[in-house]
Order: sequence, then structure tokens, then C-alpha cells
Amino acid sequence: MEIIDKISGTIASVSRDATQKAKDLSEIAKIRMDIRSKQDYITKLYQEMGKSYYEKHKNDEEPKYGQVSLIKEAEEVIEELKEQLNEIKGTQKCPECGQEMPIDADYCSKCGVRLNIIVEEEDE
Repeated sequence: MEIIDKISGTIASVSRDATQKAKDLSEIAKIRMDIRSKQDYITKLYQEMGKSYYEKHKNDEEPKYGQVSLIKEAEEVIEELKEQLNEIKGTQKCPECGQEMPIDADYCSKCGVRLNIIVEEEDE
């Protein structure tokens, strides 16, 4: 009987230890997820702060940070690439709402603004 009691005690002890380790691992995973969530939140705030700074200073003659000029240049390249895409696809962008429209459209189907305004020169 004594051996069975020892085995039962050992099994119970190992079971408690395993249960506690599982709880600890679960708590560790939860804390790590909370840390990662807060880090992501901080990163998002940094990005918003940087974007806000950029918007306020993008037209500065001599920006304090060189990244302002780099972002501005990258945005210009992106616009050129978008224009190339539109040419290939045969589309144009509405100047009012940004809707993509066929190149031969006279009006934007989203906001109704007149597109392709062609000024004809009068013969004198």
C-alpha cells in the first residue's frame, strides 16, 4: 500500500507541476502578445506623428529632416508611375474625386465633374 501511496503522490505532484507550467506558459504567451500589441500601437503613433510632421513641413524651403525631401520625391515618382499605368490601361483619373474613368469619358460617373475639357481655338 505504501508504494501505491508514493506513486499516487508522485503522480499528483507531477500533475500539479505540469498544470502550473501550462498556466505559466499561457501567461507568458499572453504577456508577449500584450507587449507586441503595445509595440504595434507605438509604431502606429510614430507613423501618424511622422506623417503629421511631413504634412506640415513638406513645402518648407529647407526641411529640417532630409526624409521630407525623400518622401516628396518618392510621391512624385509614384504619381508619374500611376500616370503611366493609366496610359497603358486607357484610363484617366477624375481631378475632383480620383475615380478611374475611361480615357474617352466626358463626365465622371462618380461625382459628375466634366472631364477632357478641350478648349478649341477660334479661327479669326
